[in-house]
Amino acid sequence: MKLSVLGTRLVVPVIATAIAVSLLCQRSPAADPNTSQSEATVDLSPSQLPAIKIEPVATYLFPIQKKGIGNIDFDSKLYFDNTLSVQVFPPTEGRIVRTIAELGDEVLRGDPLYTIATTNNPVLVVASPVSGQITSVNAVAGLFVQPGKPPAPYAVADVSTKWLVGNVPESDSPAFRIGQAVQVTVMAYGGRTFEGKVTKIYPTVDANTHRVMIRADVSDPKNELRSGMLAEFVARVQDGVESVALPANGVVREPDGTMTTWITSDRHRFSQRVIKTGLREEGRVQILEGLQQGELAVTEGGIFLSNMLQAPPTD
Repeated sequence: MKLSVLGTRLVVPVIATAIAVSLLCQRSPAADPNTSQSEATVDLSPSQLPAIKIEPVATYLFPIQKKGIGNIDFDSKLYFDNTLSVQVFPPTEGRIVRTIAELGDEVLRGDPLYTIATTNNPVLVVASPVSGQITSVNAVAGLFVQPGKPPAPYAVADVSTKWLVGNVPESDSPAFRIGQAVQVTVMAYGGRTFEGKVTKIYPTVDANTHRVMIRADVSDPKNELRSGMLAEFVARVQDGVESVALPANGVVREPDGTMTTWITSDRHRFSQRVIKTGLREEGRVQILEGLQQGELAVTEGGIFLSNMLQAPPTD
């Protein structure tokens, strides 16, 4: 009798273990030959599919570029060594009788700027030699002026070209060169781009900020840019890199910082795939690891699928 009881106690744990193994097998999803063991899967019903968008993975040409921040300017302190600004001296010495144009006025070539009385007393009209904007006025009635003796009574700048003066990190400075194209944006004209080119790279590095100042000429044929405007600029420093990419809405940053996306082969079962990302450009994210061109991936609604892992919605 004792042996019989002992035998029963030995048999029960074996039966319990067998039942547990059986239950675990029933809960495991069917194996998917296209999914690794580490990939979580989610099944969507037809009514849930409109919440996502699916596209084949494609490539995108990512430009290699550097960005910086600066200011628009065109006043005399920046044009002192630039041919865009013309110092308007009188043709002969004399005293200013009357000033005609004011600071900021736009003038055409030949428009009168000021008059002077010469030593022989005839009054001469001094006209603008170029079309542009008055950027400096150092003229008052009675002031004695001479040809070529600074400061010039007036300065006129060709405002169809502005300056961008910006700073770039010391580490990025070797990527910039004279003549390099830049694209400039300002807050006043959101969505618009002004084209320019680098015209000077200053020779020193700021010891405190470790930044290098650069200057670029920016085309502004309608004279829309204003001195002091905050500007962002982008320079393409190398040829672009073509790479597998996804729309940004198809990439999910998980709570632990992992970057993931969702793929499918049948548009019904979706597998979570860990990926490694790189460059970002115009809503596209470079995928360095984890995806192949041509795979079907979720390009919108990835967060919806990730949330289903935590709390699957009822249909």
